Amino acid sequence: MPASGFLPRPEIIIFDVDGTLVDVSLSYRETAPIAAARYLGLLDITPPTLTGDLYDTFKLMGGFNDDWDLTAGLLEALLAGLPQALPLRAPQYLDQDALIEGLRAACLPVAGLTPPLPVWEALVAQVRTAGGGLPGLRSVTGRRNAHLVWRTGDAATTDLVQRIFAEIYLGEELFADDYGYPARFHTGPGLIEHECLLAGLDTLETLSRHALLGIATGRTHFELAYPMARLGLASFFGASTTMTDALEAQKARGGPSLLKPDPYLLLRAADALDPLDGCHDGPRVAAYVGDAPDDIIAARRANGTRRWISVAIAERPNLRQHYLDLGADLVIAHPDELVGLFRSGSASPFQPAH
Repeated sequence: MPASGFLPRPEIIIFDVDGTLVDVSLSYRETAPIAAARYLGLLDITPPTLTGDLYDTFKLMGGFNDDWDLTAGLLEALLAGLPQALPLRAPQYLDQDALIEGLRAACLPVAGLTPPLPVWEALVAQVRTAGGGLPGLRSVTGRRNAHLVWRTGDAATTDLVQRIFAEIYLGEELFADDYGYPARFHTGPGLIEHECLLAGLDTLETLSRHALLGIATGRTHFELAYPMARLGLASFFGASTTMTDALEAQKARGGPSLLKPDPYLLLRAADALDPLDGCHDGPRVAAYVGDAPDDIIAARRANGTRRWISVAIAERPNLRQHYLDLGADLVIAHPDELVGLFRSGSASPFQPAH
C-alpha cells in the first residue's frame, strides 16, 4: 500500500519492454559486454572477462537508456584504466576501414594490454552523482582514451559501437534486413532470438479489460516489431513509441535527447491512446511500468496534464528501496503481479472504481 493511501486507478498502462514485457537476460543484457569485448579485440586490446551483470550496473548509473550509449560507456570506463593512447591521425573519418586502421595505430602503446576492471560500485555512485549517462561518466574518467570509442555518425561508416552491437543483437540476416547492408563483424543468428515472454499473455489479456495498453521503449521500431510479432504481443497494445520516434523528434526540434528519462515517449504513447481533445471528463490517469531508474524518473517527469503512477519492477530485493527513493509509487517483483493490483479489496493499492 502506498504511504499516502490509495492511488487513483489507472485507465492507461504504458509498458517498457526490456525486463518488463520481454526477458532480455540472454539478449540485450549479454550483447553489451560481448560487443565491448569484440570492439576491444578490433583494437588489438585484450578484453577482460565481461558479464551481463555490467549491463545492470550501467542501468543503475542512470542516463543509459540507450544501449548503444551503454556499450560506449562500458568501453570508455575500461579504456580509462589503460595508459594514454596516441591521438588519432585524422580528426574525422568517413570510411570504416580507415577509421579502424587509425584506431589501431593510436592503440599501439596499449596493444595486447588488458584493461583493469573499475571498482563498479564506486563508479556507479560517482557517475550517478555526476548526473549519469556518458556526460556523467566522462566527468569521472576525465575522458581518458575516450577518443578510441566511436559512437558518432552512422553504423555504415563511423559508429562502430552501434554497428557491432546491432550485428550481435540482431544477427546476420535481421541486421541486413534492418540496416540495408550486410553484417561485417558477426555471422549467424543474433541474441534477439533468445528473447522470451516475461509478462504472461493471460496477464495482458486481463489488464486490457481494465485499461488501455501501450508501449514506450528505447528500442527502435524494427527491434520492437520483431519480438512483438514473434511472441504474440502486438494485439494487446493500441499505441507504441520507440527510440526511432524520439530521434526523429529530436532531429526536428533540436535540443537534448528525448529518450528516457525524458518523458517524451511516455506522453506521446498516452496521448495516442487518450487524445486530450475534451471528449471525456478530463485526461485519464496513466501508469508507466518499467524496471530501470530512468523509467521511474520519466514517469515522475511526465506528471502534468494527466496524473502518472510509476510502477517499478525489481526482482532483486536490494533494489526495492532504491526505486522507492527515486519516487516509484509501487514496486513489484514480476509484471504478472499487476493483475492482483486491480482486484478489489483492502490489498489493492488503487482507489476502487466508482
